[in-house]
Amino acid sequence: MIILKITFLLLSFTTRIGFLHAVNIKEECTAKEKECYANETELMNFGPCPVDDCNFTDYQNVNLEPFVLQWNKYLKNDEVPSLTSYCKGKTTSGCERGPIDWTAANNNGKPRQVVIDTDFVNEVDDYFAVAWTLLSSVGPSAQLNVASIIAAPFSFRYRFLPLVRAQKLFEKDNLNGYDTLKKVERDFLYGPPKSPGGQFTSLLRLKDGGVTPKLMIERDNHATWCPDRGMEESYQALLRFLKLFTQAKEAGIAPAFDSIAETPVFRGQPKYVTGVDPQKVVASSGVKDLIRRAKEATVNDPLFVISIGAPTNVASALLIAPEIVGKIVILWDASWSLQNRGRVVTGSLNTGEDPVASRVVLESGVRMLYFPGFPSGQTLQLSAPEVKAWYKGQGAVSEALFQRYNNNPNTQFSGLNYGRYRNAGTTGIMWDIGNSIPFILPNLLSVQAVPSPRIKKVETVPKTCDGYESIGTTCQAYYPSTDETYNCHEIDPYDKTMCNDGFFVDAPLTDDEFLNERNNLVEALMLAGLSGPGGSGIDLLHKLQAAGL
Repeated sequence: MIILKITFLLLSFTTRIGFLHAVNIKEECTAKEKECYANETELMNFGPCPVDDCNFTDYQNVNLEPFVLQWNKYLKNDEVPSLTSYCKGKTTSGCERGPIDWTAANNNGKPRQVVIDTDFVNEVDDYFAVAWTLLSSVGPSAQLNVASIIAAPFSFRYRFLPLVRAQKLFEKDNLNGYDTLKKVERDFLYGPPKSPGGQFTSLLRLKDGGVTPKLMIERDNHATWCPDRGMEESYQALLRFLKLFTQAKEAGIAPAFDSIAETPVFRGQPKYVTGVDPQKVVASSGVKDLIRRAKEATVNDPLFVISIGAPTNVASALLIAPEIVGKIVILWDASWSLQNRGRVVTGSLNTGEDPVASRVVLESGVRMLYFPGFPSGQTLQLSAPEVKAWYKGQGAVSEALFQRYNNNPNTQFSGLNYGRYRNAGTTGIMWDIGNSIPFILPNLLSVQAVPSPRIKKVETVPKTCDGYESIGTTCQAYYPSTDETYNCHEIDPYDKTMCNDGFFVDAPLTDDEFLNERNNLVEALMLAGLSGPGGSGIDLLHKLQAAGL
């Protein structure tokens, strides 16, 4: 207790640099205003990101059935096969631990048409993934053709809000001489007696980095942005990044790399599908371009969409133009294996930030190669010494990759990022590189056929969830289809009495034999690492060197 008291006193100076008195926010959510507001007192009028319609924030209750009927109609009319048709022998069994080869060499020398859909400034891995894919798309031995790039929306705010609440509670406890919090508030902030820590540990990490949640809000930190800001920042950063390719050296095949700077870049959706009536989704310029290109594709020569973020853009395209469902193939990385039934899959940013969009790509029947972040994507690791030795000062693009790695904004909301990838023995995971492997180095990929699951939101145990302080304390939910309960991981930011966790569950069979037979998706089972002979990281370095970038 003495040690804790001393720690609290050391932290008390933060009230002078930053713990602000809370401002009451009006609780209102009407059809007329079509906007959701914070459900409790927050700092600096800072609450959940606004949405078009509160009636569509509960992702479980959004009705996609009218779209499912349309998607199924086009899948049947166009006789769209399962993605397993790309496996060895064009069979499900041919997918077992075999690669999927979408190289130009395996397509009569014709590079596949690809659109990159990226939340580019979300963190560091998009930079490496986009660079490698673009460098592999030019020259006499181009392995794919990047038709365009679309900036995807992203937001960490829903994960940052519990920390804002923690700061408010710490201020309350500090100003009133401690021991003034309710038990649930104290357990949320400092952790229960048998497991101390709580949100206080994140506040301490932020303090060590010289910031507080209040300062992060004041400074318009990356962790505070809403989806429209995340998309716009990604769009602008993509334009700047592509300009770097004009600095390719005038030697060898390098001049061909200049053309990368001319790759079309589009703004994506400024809003998630979650929080919008799916019948009223409006296409951004990027989604319009995606739909146009998809309509020009065919079932046998589809448009491939490398989706390395929330699938908001591609889901919007499928809602607006359901007829493209058989003419595109999605490569998406997120969460746990599609066969996992025991994990909260919405804990992954790509799955959980826009859960209705995630539902769309799983329920539409669109062909998809899925890359689970856990454990497959975790093999794609890169350390700070490697980045410094191989990228620093080696060229314009290499230097940009080096700088991004060492200034990665990921997980700033918890303070984990400060020095996270520069400590001895640590690495950063380049999750998004895996999505391009089938086009460039397919032998690094091992896959399996899996039935397409559904995402199911959990049922909240009544009267256990009440605000962010109930996370990890009182808020309980039922595992799907059981009476067994567990501690809820995330609260619904628009209804803080509800747990927002989602699990993969089995999809129901239909009465249609054709649809049941093509229900399989393909999942990456193993991805070879970045380093070592023949690795994707080595291939990227060789191409950067060839271009003088």
